[in-house]
Amino acid sequence: MGSFLSWNCRDIRSGQDFKDLINYFHPVCIVLQEAFLLSNIPLKLHGYNSIRKDTTAGTTHSGGVCIFTSSLYPSTPLALNTSLPAVAVQNHNRILVTVFSFYLPPHDVVSFLHHLSC
Repeated sequence: MGSFLSWNCRDIRSGQDFKDLINYFHPVCIVLQEAFLLSNIPLKLHGYNSIRKDTTAGTTHSGGVCIFTSSLYPSTPLALNTSLPAVAVQNHNRILVTVFSFYLPPHDVVSFLHHLSC
């Protein structure tokens, strides 16, 4: 089926570790938490498509989520009805897999059944 990579990266722009992981695993899907990206910061990865929910401008560095999917396999972004920092895709790699990326700071308390729905 291929590999999936999930990483709480604490600022994806710091870079080399991310590239090393991709080159080693060649993942079908890469799920990132705490990417620390703002909407005006582009992040492209050759051979991958992305869906992101960025950190809000003016906040301290925290949060932000992203999913990269290999362009070799079809994937479909899913619309989520939530205010949480969350994104989701369905990946079609032999079987249909739904992948979520979300981040909750340690001090936040949230009821998932109440706040997250497709």
